Amino acid sequence: MTTDNKVSWTREDCIARATKLIPVLRERARAGNEAMCQPKNTIQDYWDSNLWYMLKPRKFGGPELPPDFMYDVAAELARGDGSAAWVFALMSIHDLFMAYYPLEAQQEYWAKPTLSSSSFTPGGKATQASGGFRVTGKWMFSSGIDHADWVLLGAVCGMISTDPPIPDMRFFMFPRSDVKVIEDWQVLGLRGTGSKSCSVDDVFVPAHRVLALTGISEGNSPGSRIHPSPLYRAPVWSIFPFTISASASGIARGAFDVFLDEMRSRETHFDHAPMAKKAPTAMRVSEAGALVDASSLLYNRSLRETMDKIYAGETLTIQHRVRSRRDQAYSVHMAKNAAEILMNGQGGKGLHESNPVQRAFRDLEAIKAHIVGNWDMPALNYGTVMLGGPPTDFFF
Repeated sequence: MTTDNKVSWTREDCIARATKLIPVLRERARAGNEAMCQPKNTIQDYWDSNLWYMLKPRKFGGPELPPDFMYDVAAELARGDGSAAWVFALMSIHDLFMAYYPLEAQQEYWAKPTLSSSSFTPGGKATQASGGFRVTGKWMFSSGIDHADWVLLGAVCGMISTDPPIPDMRFFMFPRSDVKVIEDWQVLGLRGTGSKSCSVDDVFVPAHRVLALTGISEGNSPGSRIHPSPLYRAPVWSIFPFTISASASGIARGAFDVFLDEMRSRETHFDHAPMAKKAPTAMRVSEAGALVDASSLLYNRSLRETMDKIYAGETLTIQHRVRSRRDQAYSVHMAKNAAEILMNGQGGKGLHESNPVQRAFRDLEAIKAHIVGNWDMPALNYGTVMLGGPPTDFFF
């Protein structure tokens, strides 16, 4: 992995490097699902292809690309394997998240090539100690943790005296050696992400490795005073939810590609008639194709508009933010429906777990189950705000 001038960091070249990996990701997808973890050679391929560190700050030798570059790459990788793309997006976004931390933590993190996993749910409790905190807890869904050098975990440090009081949520930075990985990732979809649970037991965390949610929610983190780009002063939830739905349209597009290849040569068992000449096949291709395109267009409209506003230093209105969350979730909804239409058009073949179209459907069901990918909360939030009510969702 290099971040010197020999590497082209244009959007087109980053996507092109991802495109070259699609065939090998397809080949490894079944093995990754069976192992419930991404293969080490896929992680290394991302290093060798200069895909990690797209968001690494310039201060530490990175290209500091806009997040939408990385999300475009994730969507392209997802055409090969949804789990591989998910791990890429979730671990890549931590380069932005780490840039919020105090300088000393950033210097530690980027002292050598490094990856991190996370679980931002408040699964732990932290108590103040001399020079930092002691943390105990258990967290679920730490994607890519088997390949991580650091783990970022959320814990509550008491209550903040607001009206009403709110939990003092902070994010703690642990060396991977301080964290116990729990082998409990047996799931329906995104099996190859290795999103296992983890725990820590009374581990000391120095103060410089601690980040308060209140600051990053308002775009006022220690890192916002270190890095000059407006990116680091944007509210964290205006950016991070895009990570969860980034791969959705790409997963559906990969299923669409597989379905087309299959139907162009497949014949029915009884009369050996070409499936490509069957009206239901053509109708499924049309409807699924429209849903895939609509999923991508809706997601990218909100993503591009959000990035444009952030880099222009504009305030993101509540109306814009709730619409972005609506679009993120609905793009997943449309992508999942596209995969379901295609899978149902395969007949009995669609029942096999080894079928790439079924795997895409399962992966999209898993994304839809995520609090960010689920439709219910952002739909209620958008509708309520547009009708003059207060926000009903925290993640926007």
